[in-house]
Amino acid sequence: MDRGKPGRNELFLVALTGALLIAGSLIADGAGREAPPAKRAAAPPRLSISNAVAISLARNLRMAEGRLSIQEKEHQRREAYSDFFPTLDLQYIAEANRYQQAGNIQAFAGSQDARAASIVTTPGTLAAGFRDQVMSDYPYRIDPYRTFLLNATLTQPLFTAGKLLNNYKYARLGVDFQELQLEVTRQDLILDVYEAYYQLLQSQKLLEVANQSIIALESLRNQTMEFYKAGVVPKVDVLSTEGQLAQARIQKTQAQTDIERYRAALNFLLRYPQETPTQIVEDMAYIPSPYGIPEIYRTAAGNRIEIRQANISVEQALSLVKAAQADLIPQINIQVSGTRMNDDWNPFDPEAVNDWSVKGIAAWTLDMFRTRETVKERRASQAKAFVARELLVEQIMQDVKQAYADMKRSESDIFNNKKAVEFRTESFRINRERYKEQVATYTEVLDAQRELAQAQGDYYISLIQYRINRALLERRMGTLR
Repeated sequence: MDRGKPGRNELFLVALTGALLIAGSLIADGAGREAPPAKRAAAPPRLSISNAVAISLARNLRMAEGRLSIQEKEHQRREAYSDFFPTLDLQYIAEANRYQQAGNIQAFAGSQDARAASIVTTPGTLAAGFRDQVMSDYPYRIDPYRTFLLNATLTQPLFTAGKLLNNYKYARLGVDFQELQLEVTRQDLILDVYEAYYQLLQSQKLLEVANQSIIALESLRNQTMEFYKAGVVPKVDVLSTEGQLAQARIQKTQAQTDIERYRAALNFLLRYPQETPTQIVEDMAYIPSPYGIPEIYRTAAGNRIEIRQANISVEQALSLVKAAQADLIPQINIQVSGTRMNDDWNPFDPEAVNDWSVKGIAAWTLDMFRTRETVKERRASQAKAFVARELLVEQIMQDVKQAYADMKRSESDIFNNKKAVEFRTESFRINRERYKEQVATYTEVLDAQRELAQAQGDYYISLIQYRINRALLERRMGTLR
């Protein structure tokens, strides 16, 4: 065989190798493909604070309830507006009598000529077109045993001394009040989301602190156990380490419970199923507060919606006073009435008895004592609404001051606790190294570890409470968005 050309066996081996490589690539490609979406577990939603707020505003039923309340007040406003227009009362009466009613016979007999007489042409008359008038035999299309009566009354108020106008103003202000209440509900919902979100984040960070403490204490316990076996330290050192380790595990359990509690609260606000494993973004970035005194008071006075609601309540109370005063003055209405009576069920039959009238009605209830006391009661309510508004403004300013003080305290605690964490971390490291060399006692190491865990927890609490207190201050100023 020529050595320059491949043999039959070599060609077979090359072909077999190529087939195996192709098959291997196909298998690897199939293994590298992702599983169908239906077979993969859905990743839990991971939310930022802005996303959580947006979802709660879109899904929470408190917002839907507020919008329905606006619709309710709008319908009440339209009800009050309809009082300016005339009212129409319709009445249909069907009456059957056992005996003939002479009054009905007389009324129906005179309603049309056909009921009274019949015009006929006498046969055999010489003059063409000569006609005799023959009285009809009774009864002629008259049913004296039954009557059908249709009454229509149109009433239009002309002068009510401003009562209708003030009732409408009261209802219109109710719509404005409820629209502002929707914004109040919106800000309260945002604040609830902030608190649940950051409380969940705080619990997660405290869980991390507890886990770190458990790891450090387990390492210290193992070291102490080695010293105890070597006869260097007494058994009380081991027991003390175990006791503090148990305390750290209790703190871990508490943090886990808090996580479940605040996750449930957040799921409730977002209208997620309670067992949804909602995850949040760890947003703990410190942003200095731009707020200061006295700007916070001016901001609250200009933006707090509850103050505007209090102003509306005062105006509503004044409208009720004027509406009550209107009852001291006579009111004038015009009334147009029409009546149609027939002995057939259809009162619009041409042969019927018609009547109509126009009345001018001046009504005045001479219950002066009750009416005047009602006016005085409404005036007292107006004064009470005015006092409540002033008290609300003072309460708002106090709340703003308290929220500002809490925010500044949390803000200052951030720097102090951060330094404390640095000092406690170094102290724990030094005492742990000294304990390994048997220069420091186990008590010093345990105290250093406990102080480190406390400093870490305080740092996270101050950092997160600053975000919550800042949101609370913005809510008190009416600027939370």
